[in-house]
Amino acid sequence: MRHGCAPLFSGRLVALAALAAAAPAAAVRGDEWSQFRGGAALGHAGGAAPPATFTPERVAWRTPIPGAGWSQPVIAGGRLYVTTAVVPNGRKPKGSGGAMDMSTLGRPSIPREPMQWRVLCLDPAKGTVLWDRVVVEAKPKYGTHASNTYATETPCATADGVIAFFGATGTLVSLDRDGAERWRREFGPQPIQNQFGTGASPVLVGDRLVLQLYNDDSARLLCLDAATGTDRWEATRDKGTSWATPVIWDNKGTAEVVAAGQGTIIGYALADGSERWRYGGLDTSFACSVVADREAVYFGTSSPGSSAPAAAIAAGHGGDLSLAKGAKSSSAVWWSRSKSGAGMPSPVVVGDLLYFFGSTAVCFDKRTGEEKFRKRMPGGTQAVGCPVVVGETIYVLNESGKVLAFKAGPDYELLGESAAGSDDEVWWSTPAVADGALFVRSSDAVSCIR
Repeated sequence: MRHGCAPLFSGRLVALAALAAAAPAAAVRGDEWSQFRGGAALGHAGGAAPPATFTPERVAWRTPIPGAGWSQPVIAGGRLYVTTAVVPNGRKPKGSGGAMDMSTLGRPSIPREPMQWRVLCLDPAKGTVLWDRVVVEAKPKYGTHASNTYATETPCATADGVIAFFGATGTLVSLDRDGAERWRREFGPQPIQNQFGTGASPVLVGDRLVLQLYNDDSARLLCLDAATGTDRWEATRDKGTSWATPVIWDNKGTAEVVAAGQGTIIGYALADGSERWRYGGLDTSFACSVVADREAVYFGTSSPGSSAPAAAIAAGHGGDLSLAKGAKSSSAVWWSRSKSGAGMPSPVVVGDLLYFFGSTAVCFDKRTGEEKFRKRMPGGTQAVGCPVVVGETIYVLNESGKVLAFKAGPDYELLGESAAGSDDEVWWSTPAVADGALFVRSSDAVSCIR
Protein backbone atom coordinates (compact mmCIF):
# COMPACT_ATOMS: atom_id res chain seq x y z
CA MET A 1 0.00 0.00 0.00
CA ARG A 2 2.87 2.39 -0.62
CA HIS A 3 2.33 5.35 -2.91
CA GLY A 4 4.64 6.97 -5.45
CA CYS A 5 4.70 10.76 -5.24
CA ALA A 6 6.18 13.37 -7.57
CA PRO A 7 7.81 16.34 -5.82
CA LEU A 8 5.34 19.10 -4.93
CA PHE A 9 5.90 22.82 -4.44
CA SER A 10 4.78 22.49 -0.84
CA GLY A 11 2.42 19.73 0.24
CA ARG A 12 0.67 21.78 2.90
CA LEU A 13 0.40 24.94 0.80
CA VAL A 14 -0.93 23.03 -2.21
CA ALA A 15 -3.46 21.18 -0.07
CA LEU A 16 -4.78 24.41 1.41
CA ALA A 17 -4.99 26.01 -2.03
CA ALA A 18 -6.91 23.00 -3.30
CA LEU A 19 -9.32 23.24 -0.39
CA ALA A 20 -10.04 26.85 -1.22
CA ALA A 21 -11.17 25.69 -4.65
CA ALA A 22 -12.99 22.59 -3.46
CA ALA A 23 -14.56 22.99 -0.03
CA PRO A 24 -17.49 20.54 0.00
CA ALA A 25 -19.67 22.90 2.03
CA ALA A 26 -19.60 25.61 -0.65
CA ALA A 27 -22.03 25.79 -3.55
CA VAL A 28 -20.72 25.97 -7.09
CA ARG A 29 -20.94 29.21 -9.02
CA GLY A 30 -24.43 29.93 -10.26
CA ASP A 31 -23.30 30.13 -13.90
CA GLU A 32 -21.29 26.87 -13.86
CA TRP A 33 -21.71 23.15 -13.36
CA SER A 34 -18.21 22.04 -14.14
CA GLN A 35 -18.06 18.31 -13.35
CA PHE A 36 -19.92 15.31 -11.92
CA ARG A 37 -22.46 16.47 -9.29
CA GLY A 38 -21.18 20.02 -9.76
CA GLY A 39 -17.76 19.26 -8.33
CA ALA A 40 -16.93 19.72 -4.64
CA ALA A 41 -20.44 21.02 -3.87
CA LEU A 42 -21.67 17.42 -4.33
CA GLY A 43 -25.06 18.05 -5.85
CA HIS A 44 -25.60 21.63 -4.67
CA ALA A 45 -26.01 24.46 -7.17
CA GLY A 46 -25.72 28.19 -6.65
CA GLY A 47 -27.84 30.95 -8.15
CA ALA A 48 -31.53 30.96 -8.95
CA ALA A 49 -33.61 27.81 -8.68
CA PRO A 50 -35.28 26.27 -11.72
CA PRO A 51 -39.09 26.08 -11.51
CA ALA A 52 -40.58 23.36 -9.32
CA THR A 53 -43.12 22.69 -12.08
CA PHE A 54 -43.05 23.65 -15.73
CA THR A 55 -44.93 23.20 -19.00
CA PRO A 56 -43.40 22.05 -22.32
CA GLU A 57 -42.99 25.71 -23.29
CA ARG A 58 -40.31 25.98 -20.61
CA VAL A 59 -38.05 23.66 -22.64
CA ALA A 60 -35.94 26.38 -24.25
CA TRP A 61 -34.11 24.04 -26.58
CA ARG A 62 -33.52 20.38 -27.33
CA THR A 63 -30.45 19.20 -29.25
CA PRO A 64 -30.21 15.60 -30.48
CA ILE A 65 -26.89 13.96 -29.56
CA PRO A 66 -25.48 11.22 -31.81
CA GLY A 67 -24.86 7.88 -30.13
CA ALA A 68 -25.51 7.53 -26.42
CA GLY A 69 -23.97 8.37 -23.06
CA TRP A 70 -24.93 8.73 -19.40
CA SER A 71 -22.32 11.42 -18.73
CA GLN A 72 -23.69 14.68 -17.32
CA PRO A 73 -23.68 17.81 -19.44
CA VAL A 74 -21.18 20.22 -17.85
CA ILE A 75 -21.07 24.01 -18.17
CA ALA A 76 -18.13 26.41 -17.73
CA GLY A 77 -16.86 29.51 -19.50
CA GLY A 78 -20.13 29.96 -21.38
CA ARG A 79 -19.91 26.53 -23.02
CA LEU A 80 -21.65 23.20 -22.48
CA TYR A 81 -19.74 19.97 -23.02
CA VAL A 82 -21.09 16.46 -23.35
CA THR A 83 -19.50 13.14 -24.26
CA THR A 84 -21.02 10.34 -26.29
CA ALA A 85 -20.22 6.99 -27.87
CA VAL A 86 -21.49 6.30 -31.36
CA VAL A 87 -22.02 2.57 -31.85
CA PRO A 88 -22.68 1.07 -35.30
CA ASN A 89 -26.37 0.34 -35.93
CA GLY A 90 -27.41 2.91 -33.32
CA ARG A 91 -27.41 0.86 -30.10
CA LYS A 92 -29.28 2.65 -27.31
CA PRO A 93 -29.36 1.82 -23.56
CA LYS A 94 -32.48 0.04 -22.29
CA GLY A 95 -33.13 1.57 -18.88
CA SER A 96 -34.34 -0.45 -15.91
CA GLY A 97 -35.78 -3.09 -18.22
CA GLY A 98 -32.27 -3.75 -19.41
CA ALA A 99 -30.96 -3.57 -15.86
CA MET A 100 -33.15 -6.55 -14.98
CA ASP A 101 -32.21 -8.46 -18.11
CA MET A 102 -29.89 -11.14 -16.74
CA SER A 103 -29.14 -12.40 -20.23
CA THR A 104 -26.52 -9.64 -20.49
CA LEU A 105 -24.76 -10.74 -17.28
CA GLY A 106 -21.16 -11.17 -18.36
CA ARG A 107 -22.23 -11.88 -21.94
CA PRO A 108 -22.85 -8.52 -23.59
CA SER A 109 -22.91 -8.03 -27.31
CA ILE A 110 -19.65 -6.31 -28.28
CA PRO A 111 -19.70 -4.17 -31.45
CA ARG A 112 -17.68 -5.81 -34.20
CA GLU A 113 -17.14 -2.63 -36.15
CA PRO A 114 -15.13 0.40 -35.03
CA MET A 115 -17.11 2.92 -33.01
CA GLN A 116 -16.47 6.54 -32.10
CA TRP A 117 -15.99 8.22 -28.73
CA ARG A 118 -16.76 11.92 -29.11
CA VAL A 119 -16.83 15.21 -27.21
CA LEU A 120 -19.38 17.84 -28.26
CA CYS A 121 -19.46 21.52 -27.34
CA LEU A 122 -22.80 23.38 -27.31
CA ASP A 123 -23.89 26.95 -26.73
CA PRO A 124 -25.82 26.66 -23.43
CA ALA A 125 -28.04 29.63 -24.36
CA LYS A 126 -29.25 28.22 -27.69
CA GLY A 127 -28.24 24.55 -27.80
CA THR A 128 -26.30 25.07 -31.02
CA VAL A 129 -23.47 22.58 -31.59
CA LEU A 130 -20.25 24.61 -31.76
CA TRP A 131 -17.99 21.64 -32.46
CA ASP A 132 -17.99 17.84 -32.41
CA ARG A 133 -14.62 16.13 -31.89
CA VAL A 134 -13.91 12.40 -32.44
CA VAL A 135 -11.43 11.47 -29.68
CA VAL A 136 -11.12 7.73 -30.32
CA GLU A 137 -12.25 5.45 -33.14
CA ALA A 138 -11.75 1.75 -32.40
CA LYS A 139 -13.39 -1.58 -31.68
CA PRO A 140 -14.16 -1.93 -27.95
CA LYS A 141 -12.38 -4.74 -26.13
CA TYR A 142 -15.19 -5.24 -23.61
CA GLY A 143 -18.93 -4.89 -23.70
CA THR A 144 -21.35 -2.98 -21.49
CA HIS A 145 -24.55 -3.95 -19.76
CA ALA A 146 -27.72 -3.35 -21.78
CA SER A 147 -28.53 -0.38 -19.50
CA ASN A 148 -25.08 1.19 -19.53
CA THR A 149 -23.33 3.14 -22.27
CA TYR A 150 -19.76 3.45 -23.54
CA ALA A 151 -19.69 7.12 -22.41
CA THR A 152 -20.91 7.16 -18.81
CA GLU A 153 -18.04 9.15 -17.25
CA THR A 154 -18.78 12.88 -16.84
CA PRO A 155 -16.05 15.24 -18.10
CA CYS A 156 -14.49 18.18 -16.20
CA ALA A 157 -14.87 21.68 -17.66
CA THR A 158 -13.10 24.98 -17.07
CA ALA A 159 -13.24 28.35 -18.80
CA ASP A 160 -10.35 27.12 -20.95
CA GLY A 161 -11.71 23.76 -22.10
CA VAL A 162 -12.65 20.24 -21.07
CA ILE A 163 -11.02 17.02 -19.83
CA ALA A 164 -12.85 13.81 -20.79
CA PHE A 165 -12.28 10.19 -19.81
CA PHE A 166 -13.58 7.12 -21.63
CA GLY A 167 -13.08 4.04 -19.46
CA ALA A 168 -13.99 1.67 -22.29
CA THR A 169 -10.74 2.58 -24.06
CA GLY A 170 -8.87 4.03 -21.08
CA THR A 171 -8.44 7.34 -22.92
CA LEU A 172 -8.04 10.57 -20.94
CA VAL A 173 -7.90 13.67 -23.14
CA SER A 174 -7.70 17.42 -22.57
CA LEU A 175 -9.21 19.73 -25.21
CA ASP A 176 -9.21 23.50 -25.35
CA ARG A 177 -12.46 25.45 -25.71
CA ASP A 178 -12.24 25.17 -29.50
CA GLY A 179 -11.76 21.38 -29.46
CA ALA A 180 -8.01 21.31 -30.12
CA GLU A 181 -6.16 18.58 -28.21
CA ARG A 182 -3.82 19.74 -25.45
CA TRP A 183 -2.68 16.36 -24.09
CA ARG A 184 -3.75 12.73 -23.88
CA ARG A 185 -3.06 9.68 -21.71
CA GLU A 186 -3.91 6.05 -22.53
CA PHE A 187 -4.54 3.66 -19.61
CA GLY A 188 -6.03 0.78 -21.59
CA PRO A 189 -9.55 -0.67 -21.64
CA GLN A 190 -10.93 -1.27 -18.15
CA PRO A 191 -12.00 -4.88 -17.37
CA ILE A 192 -15.19 -4.35 -15.38
CA GLN A 193 -17.08 -6.92 -13.32
CA ASN A 194 -19.47 -8.95 -15.52
CA GLN A 195 -18.67 -6.55 -18.37
CA PHE A 196 -21.20 -4.10 -16.95
CA GLY A 197 -19.19 -1.17 -18.37
CA THR A 198 -17.38 1.71 -16.72
CA GLY A 199 -18.71 4.74 -14.83
CA ALA A 200 -16.28 6.52 -12.46
CA SER A 201 -15.69 10.14 -13.53
CA PRO A 202 -12.49 12.20 -13.20
CA VAL A 203 -12.40 14.95 -10.57
CA LEU A 204 -10.72 18.31 -11.05
CA VAL A 205 -9.49 20.06 -7.89
CA GLY A 206 -7.38 23.17 -8.35
CA ASP A 207 -4.46 22.28 -10.64
CA ARG A 208 -4.91 18.53 -10.07
CA LEU A 209 -6.96 15.84 -11.72
CA VAL A 210 -7.94 12.71 -9.78
CA LEU A 211 -8.71 9.57 -11.78
CA GLN A 212 -9.98 6.30 -10.30
CA LEU A 213 -9.24 3.06 -12.18
CA TYR A 214 -10.79 0.32 -10.02
CA ASN A 215 -11.39 -2.81 -12.07
CA ASP A 216 -11.18 -6.59 -11.94
CA ASP A 217 -7.44 -6.65 -12.68
CA SER A 218 -6.14 -3.79 -10.51
CA ALA A 219 -7.19 -0.77 -8.47
CA ARG A 220 -5.26 2.46 -9.04
CA LEU A 221 -6.04 5.97 -7.86
CA LEU A 222 -4.09 8.57 -9.82
CA CYS A 223 -3.44 12.24 -9.22
CA LEU A 224 -2.27 14.07 -12.35
CA ASP A 225 -1.22 17.58 -13.24
CA ALA A 226 -4.33 18.99 -14.91
CA ALA A 227 -2.32 21.24 -17.25
CA THR A 228 -0.02 18.53 -18.63
CA GLY A 229 -1.48 15.14 -17.67
CA THR A 230 1.75 14.10 -15.97
CA ASP A 231 1.73 11.97 -12.80
CA ARG A 232 1.86 13.49 -9.34
CA TRP A 233 1.12 10.39 -7.27
CA GLU A 234 -0.52 6.97 -7.44
CA ALA A 235 -2.20 4.92 -4.70
CA THR A 236 -3.08 1.25 -5.09
CA ARG A 237 -5.39 -1.09 -3.21
CA ASP A 238 -6.81 -4.60 -3.60
CA LYS A 239 -8.34 -5.09 -7.04
CA GLY A 240 -12.07 -4.95 -7.57
CA THR A 241 -14.54 -3.01 -9.69
CA SER A 242 -16.12 0.22 -8.48
CA TRP A 243 -18.24 2.69 -10.43
CA ALA A 244 -18.11 5.38 -7.72
CA THR A 245 -16.53 8.76 -8.45
CA PRO A 246 -14.03 9.95 -5.78
CA VAL A 247 -14.93 12.87 -3.50
CA ILE A 248 -12.68 15.69 -2.30
CA TRP A 249 -13.19 16.21 1.44
CA ASP A 250 -11.96 18.82 3.90
CA ASN A 251 -11.24 16.57 6.88
CA LYS A 252 -10.55 19.05 9.68
CA GLY A 253 -8.31 21.18 7.49
CA THR A 254 -6.66 18.43 5.45
CA ALA A 255 -7.72 17.91 1.85
CA GLU A 256 -8.51 14.25 1.22
CA VAL A 257 -9.57 12.12 -1.72
CA VAL A 258 -12.26 9.70 -0.52
CA ALA A 259 -12.46 6.68 -2.82
CA ALA A 260 -15.07 3.93 -2.45
CA GLY A 261 -14.06 0.52 -3.77
CA GLN A 262 -14.80 -3.15 -3.32
CA GLY A 263 -15.67 -3.61 0.37
CA THR A 264 -13.80 -0.54 1.61
CA ILE A 265 -13.82 3.26 1.62
CA ILE A 266 -10.38 4.89 1.95
CA GLY A 267 -9.37 8.50 2.59
CA TYR A 268 -6.09 9.59 0.96
CA ALA A 269 -4.19 12.85 1.44
CA LEU A 270 -4.64 14.98 -1.66
CA ALA A 271 -1.10 16.32 -1.19
CA ASP A 272 0.77 13.02 -1.61
CA GLY A 273 -1.66 10.08 -1.81
CA SER A 274 -0.83 8.67 1.60
CA GLU A 275 -3.60 6.69 3.27
CA ARG A 276 -5.14 8.51 6.25
CA TRP A 277 -8.08 6.25 7.14
CA ARG A 278 -10.20 3.37 5.93
CA TYR A 279 -13.62 1.91 6.63
CA GLY A 280 -13.99 -1.73 5.63
CA GLY A 281 -16.10 -4.80 6.22
CA LEU A 282 -18.63 -3.95 3.50
CA ASP A 283 -20.17 -6.81 1.55
CA THR A 284 -20.52 -4.88 -1.70
CA SER A 285 -18.83 -2.51 -4.09
CA PHE A 286 -20.14 0.91 -5.09
CA ALA A 287 -22.25 1.91 -8.06
CA CYS A 288 -23.10 5.21 -6.34
CA SER A 289 -20.63 7.68 -4.85
CA VAL A 290 -20.34 8.88 -1.26
CA VAL A 291 -21.27 12.38 -0.12
CA ALA A 292 -19.59 14.60 2.47
CA ASP A 293 -19.80 17.85 4.38
CA ARG A 294 -17.40 19.33 6.93
CA GLU A 295 -18.73 17.03 9.65
CA ALA A 296 -18.67 13.59 8.06
CA VAL A 297 -18.62 11.30 5.04
CA TYR A 298 -21.95 9.60 4.40
CA PHE A 299 -22.65 6.62 2.19
CA GLY A 300 -25.27 4.06 1.34
CA THR A 301 -24.72 1.41 -1.30
CA SER A 302 -26.40 -1.73 -2.48
CA SER A 303 -26.01 -4.61 -4.88
CA PRO A 304 -27.86 -7.92 -5.37
CA GLY A 305 -27.30 -10.14 -2.33
CA SER A 306 -25.67 -7.42 -0.22
CA SER A 307 -26.84 -6.07 3.15
CA ALA A 308 -27.32 -2.61 1.54
CA PRO A 309 -25.16 -0.85 4.17
CA ALA A 310 -25.23 2.86 5.04
CA ALA A 311 -23.14 4.80 7.56
CA ALA A 312 -21.74 8.18 8.63
CA ILE A 313 -17.97 8.46 9.22
CA ALA A 314 -17.07 11.46 11.37
CA ALA A 315 -14.32 13.93 10.52
CA GLY A 316 -11.10 14.07 12.51
CA HIS A 317 -10.22 10.38 12.77
CA GLY A 318 -7.45 8.27 11.27
CA GLY A 319 -6.39 4.66 10.86
CA ASP A 320 -8.70 1.69 10.50
CA LEU A 321 -12.20 2.93 11.35
CA SER A 322 -13.96 -0.36 10.54
CA LEU A 323 -16.58 -1.33 13.09
CA ALA A 324 -16.07 -4.34 15.33
CA LYS A 325 -18.31 -7.31 14.59
CA GLY A 326 -21.84 -6.59 15.77
CA ALA A 327 -21.15 -2.91 16.50
CA LYS A 328 -23.36 -0.21 14.98
CA SER A 329 -21.30 2.84 15.95
CA SER A 330 -17.99 3.98 17.46
CA SER A 331 -16.15 7.17 18.32
CA ALA A 332 -15.42 7.58 14.60
CA VAL A 333 -18.63 6.19 13.11
CA TRP A 334 -21.79 8.02 14.12
CA TRP A 335 -24.10 5.26 12.96
CA SER A 336 -24.45 2.37 10.55
CA ARG A 337 -27.49 0.62 9.14
CA SER A 338 -28.32 -2.28 6.87
CA LYS A 339 -31.08 -2.44 4.25
CA SER A 340 -30.66 1.29 3.72
CA GLY A 341 -28.24 1.86 0.83
CA ALA A 342 -29.24 3.00 -2.65
CA GLY A 343 -28.38 1.18 -5.86
CA MET A 344 -27.12 3.87 -8.22
CA PRO A 345 -28.08 7.49 -7.34
CA SER A 346 -25.54 9.09 -5.00
CA PRO A 347 -26.95 10.58 -1.77
CA VAL A 348 -27.18 14.27 -0.99
CA VAL A 349 -26.95 16.21 2.29
CA VAL A 350 -29.12 19.26 2.96
CA GLY A 351 -28.53 20.83 6.38
CA ASP A 352 -28.88 18.10 9.01
CA LEU A 353 -30.59 15.62 6.68
CA LEU A 354 -29.30 12.91 4.38
CA TYR A 355 -31.38 11.84 1.36
CA PHE A 356 -31.35 8.76 -0.85
CA PHE A 357 -33.40 8.36 -4.03
CA GLY A 358 -33.96 5.40 -6.31
CA SER A 359 -37.15 3.37 -6.31
CA THR A 360 -37.90 5.08 -2.98
CA ALA A 361 -37.23 8.49 -1.44
CA VAL A 362 -35.61 8.10 1.99
CA CYS A 363 -34.52 10.72 4.53
CA PHE A 364 -32.25 10.19 7.55
CA ASP A 365 -30.98 12.41 10.32
CA LYS A 366 -27.35 12.68 9.24
CA ARG A 367 -25.99 12.53 12.83
CA THR A 368 -28.09 9.71 14.28
CA GLY A 369 -29.21 7.70 11.27
CA GLU A 370 -32.83 8.01 12.41
CA GLU A 371 -35.15 7.45 9.48
CA LYS A 372 -37.44 10.44 8.93
CA PHE A 373 -39.44 9.08 6.01
CA ARG A 374 -39.42 6.37 3.36
CA LYS A 375 -41.80 6.79 0.44
CA ARG A 376 -42.20 5.05 -2.87
CA MET A 377 -41.17 7.33 -5.74
CA PRO A 378 -44.08 9.01 -7.55
CA GLY A 379 -45.61 6.77 -10.18
CA GLY A 380 -43.46 3.89 -8.99
CA THR A 381 -40.74 4.98 -11.44
CA GLN A 382 -37.18 4.86 -10.20
CA ALA A 383 -34.44 7.46 -10.52
CA VAL A 384 -30.90 6.56 -11.54
CA GLY A 385 -29.28 9.99 -11.94
CA CYS A 386 -28.17 11.81 -8.79
CA PRO A 387 -30.33 14.42 -7.03
CA VAL A 388 -29.52 18.12 -7.43
CA VAL A 389 -30.16 20.74 -4.72
CA VAL A 390 -30.85 24.44 -5.23
CA GLY A 391 -31.65 26.26 -1.99
CA GLU A 392 -34.29 24.17 -0.22
CA THR A 393 -35.47 22.31 -3.33
CA ILE A 394 -34.22 18.87 -4.36
CA TYR A 395 -34.61 18.01 -8.05
CA VAL A 396 -34.67 14.38 -9.17
CA LEU A 397 -34.99 13.21 -12.77
CA ASN A 398 -36.59 9.78 -13.01
CA GLU A 399 -35.89 7.36 -15.81
CA SER A 400 -39.09 8.17 -17.71
CA GLY A 401 -38.17 11.86 -17.98
CA LYS A 402 -40.17 13.34 -15.10
CA VAL A 403 -38.48 16.11 -13.10
CA LEU A 404 -39.59 15.70 -9.48
CA ALA A 405 -39.13 18.65 -7.13
CA PHE A 406 -39.07 17.86 -3.39
CA LYS A 407 -38.97 20.31 -0.50
CA ALA A 408 -35.95 19.66 1.71
CA GLY A 409 -37.05 18.83 5.25
CA PRO A 410 -37.82 15.97 7.62
CA ASP A 411 -41.28 15.44 6.09
CA TYR A 412 -41.97 14.08 2.62
CA GLU A 413 -43.25 16.91 0.41
CA LEU A 414 -43.46 16.69 -3.37
CA LEU A 415 -43.60 20.22 -4.82
CA GLY A 416 -44.15 19.27 -8.43
CA GLU A 417 -43.77 16.77 -11.24
CA SER A 418 -43.11 17.85 -14.83
CA ALA A 419 -42.14 16.11 -18.06
CA ALA A 420 -38.71 16.99 -19.41
CA GLY A 421 -39.40 15.06 -22.61
CA SER A 422 -40.77 11.84 -24.00
CA ASP A 423 -41.03 8.69 -21.91
CA ASP A 424 -40.05 6.80 -25.08
CA GLU A 425 -36.50 7.86 -24.21
CA VAL A 426 -34.43 6.69 -21.24
CA TRP A 427 -33.32 9.28 -18.67
CA TRP A 428 -30.43 8.00 -16.54
CA SER A 429 -28.08 10.97 -16.64
CA THR A 430 -27.75 13.35 -13.68
CA PRO A 431 -29.10 16.86 -14.45
CA ALA A 432 -26.94 19.98 -14.36
CA VAL A 433 -27.97 23.43 -13.11
CA ALA A 434 -26.53 26.75 -14.29
CA ASP A 435 -27.95 30.29 -14.52
CA GLY A 436 -31.26 29.12 -13.09
CA ALA A 437 -31.70 26.59 -15.91
CA LEU A 438 -31.92 22.83 -15.68
CA PHE A 439 -29.96 20.87 -18.30
CA VAL A 440 -31.15 17.29 -18.74
CA ARG A 441 -29.91 14.46 -20.90
CA SER A 442 -31.82 11.47 -22.26
CA SER A 443 -30.72 8.56 -24.39
CA ASP A 444 -31.36 10.78 -27.44
CA ALA A 445 -30.78 14.44 -26.63
CA VAL A 446 -29.75 17.25 -24.28
CA SER A 447 -32.43 19.78 -23.31
CA CYS A 448 -32.52 23.09 -21.43
CA ILE A 449 -35.42 24.00 -19.12
CA ARG A 450 -35.60 27.68 -18.14
